[in-house]
Amino acid sequence: MIALGLDEITAGFMVALNADLRDGALASTPGDLARLIGRPTEPLAATLRTWL
Repeated sequence: MIALGLDEITAGFMVALNADLRDGALASTPGDLARLIGRPTEPLAATLRTWL
């Protein structure tokens, strides 16, 4: 990535991001958040629409 023009910090971030994704950082966790907060969850887009 550095050879393609990215600075070292950005390249390091991208490498760490890809490693986290590989390790399941964004894996599905059905129902976990709703149980933790005690109410149903909703998509981010629906929440953002209420802010406008």
